[in-house]
Amino acid sequence: MLHTDFDPVRTAVINPEQTIEKVADMPADMIGVFSQKIVSAYVERTGSTQIGAFNSCMGPMPIYRCTLPDGFTFAFVSMPVGGPSATGLLEEAYAMGVQQFLAFGCCGALDHWVTAGHILVPEAAVRDEGTSYHYLPPAEEIALQPACVDAVCGALEALGMPFVRTKTWTTDAMYRETRGKVEKRLQQGCSVVEMECASMAAAAEFRGKPFAQFLWAADSLSGEEWDKRILGNFNLENGAIYMEIAVQALRRMAQL
Repeated sequence: MLHTDFDPVRTAVINPEQTIEKVADMPADMIGVFSQKIVSAYVERTGSTQIGAFNSCMGPMPIYRCTLPDGFTFAFVSMPVGGPSATGLLEEAYAMGVQQFLAFGCCGALDHWVTAGHILVPEAAVRDEGTSYHYLPPAEEIALQPACVDAVCGALEALGMPFVRTKTWTTDAMYRETRGKVEKRLQQGCSVVEMECASMAAAAEFRGKPFAQFLWAADSLSGEEWDKRILGNFNLENGAIYMEIAVQALRRMAQL
């Protein structure tokens, strides 16, 4: 099977550093946000400046730089959805000079106890996608880096935000999340589903870079029928809270 055809050779035919130039004064720390609304609101609120862009066939994705009053500086970007696109951006971020990367966005609930807006920190991800198999040998799941997971959890605890550590199901096919697969993933210990975590975690492990992610529950697949809940319609005040969580977590990751 093709998913067992992992090649551990470090050099590919096309490598990120061949197509991407380093960005002058690129911060070592970057936040990837799966929400343009959150990014736009944060840029307006903080006066963050654009320092570059990731290019794609759908147009440029601006990279912003923010320097906080105490001097902590980080970059942030609105992420493309899906493992291949998100991982391609991660690779290009590394080529530009980024070292630590934290991602956050919404997910779908698989279990009844995961309520709308619930914050979850993945400790592991089921690899039901293709990208991760190009970065690591075949396996059913990937464990995220424990120190980075702890950094996110430490930030949430310091901010007094309730959360749960969990396993997530990363899938390529949002329209093929069948009831049988949902039940199987529940049996594997997954409480949520999304489309990027396993892919990005595998790339980060392959490159030897710190990576972590946190999620908030939006829609739900836990009932007899799909429940949209707050998918695509959340309070921007929550977006500001998510950015604060991300910044505090990134600070902790930068100290590892």
